[in-house]
Amino acid sequence: MSKLKKKKYYIKTFGCYANEVDSDVIAGFLEDIGFKELKALNFKNEIEEITYVLKNADLFIVNSCSVRQKSEDKVYGLGRIISNYKKEKEEGKRACVFLTGCVVGSALGERKRYSLEELKKKTRNYDYLFTSNDLKSFIRGLKEFNLINGVEIDGHEVSNMKRRKRGNEHAFVNVSYGCDNFCSYCVVPYSRGGEVSRTKEDILREIECLIKNGVKEVTLCGQNVNSWGLSKNEKTKIRAGSRKKLPFTSLLKEVCSIKELNKVDFISSNPFDFTRDLVTALKEPKISNYIHIAVQSGNNEILKAMNRRYSAEEFIRLTEEIRKVRPGIEIGTDLIVGFPGETERQFMDTVKLVKKVGFAVAFISMYSPRKGTYAQMNLKDDVSTKEKKWRHMYLTEVWKKTKEGKKEKKKGLHEKRK
Repeated sequence: MSKLKKKKYYIKTFGCYANEVDSDVIAGFLEDIGFKELKALNFKNEIEEITYVLKNADLFIVNSCSVRQKSEDKVYGLGRIISNYKKEKEEGKRACVFLTGCVVGSALGERKRYSLEELKKKTRNYDYLFTSNDLKSFIRGLKEFNLINGVEIDGHEVSNMKRRKRGNEHAFVNVSYGCDNFCSYCVVPYSRGGEVSRTKEDILREIECLIKNGVKEVTLCGQNVNSWGLSKNEKTKIRAGSRKKLPFTSLLKEVCSIKELNKVDFISSNPFDFTRDLVTALKEPKISNYIHIAVQSGNNEILKAMNRRYSAEEFIRLTEEIRKVRPGIEIGTDLIVGFPGETERQFMDTVKLVKKVGFAVAFISMYSPRKGTYAQMNLKDDVSTKEKKWRHMYLTEVWKKTKEGKKEKKKGLHEKRK
């Protein structure tokens, strides 16, 4: 492969760990073919950042998130900033701007939430669109805008590409891509496609490379790591508390056995298929003392409308089993308030669950309809914005008070031991 003169790239990443991993893979590929990363400065605001990048980079990649409307609006807002540099673009003095991530995946993937034409209209100020797992399309774009010449696709696959070196001891490692759960409010099955498990060999090989680069802690990632290595038929039959042996539990134990690693974490785990063997695996001392399990609601009718496949009682029972195996473990969660049809009584069920479980971390969101999802197409968004804001504020206060109460309780127990 011919090496290039050092063109500069810059990647702006929105969203979750999955996008962070994708950005690192894209960056690793660009550096492998001769690009150099444009280092970020201490920008006062986003406009200053974008202006600097457009003037100083050859390639600017925006890795988008679409989990909420505000996330998508960020993409369109950046487009308006980019539009102020039309003259510089014509003169070749402005970076080429590529858009990738979940916003693009929702239009280019097999499961479309909206048409490509609609997306192009909203993102007309971007130069090129590609999905983060489509390396061939990305290379086509680089060639189209004369950013590379003579780069061969052979030997470059997303699953085994080098990653950008971050110089720290922690790294995220994807065990799977996509999702098949279709929670009624969620865009992920559309933006990231069907769930595909990476092979154990690929995962272990990547961890080995990361260790050589100084990594000592890894977080195994997937939209639902519990279902790694399972067939579609198997995934739908497993329930929390089952004695079914998960392939993921075996993988987790193997990763924990790597002597160079000091700490192992995993995210995300769904409550409905968190089996007994995975609960028992939490005894492993290398596994983090924090686990994140999204409950979303404490009301069974709302959980059913969300297509979450478990009850509030099952969730509470799961957290109790986890704490028996790993006393003192901290549990985090995600919660949605104002889901279509949620009454005040149903909301108070969520409040009760939060008080009972006592979460160390809680990401609380107000429901916003996402185009193309089942909830947006079939359920009326009938909780007012004012009510959603009140519920968000109230639940946040309840969670914080419960969290502080548990801290005081732990402190008291510690003092008694003294």
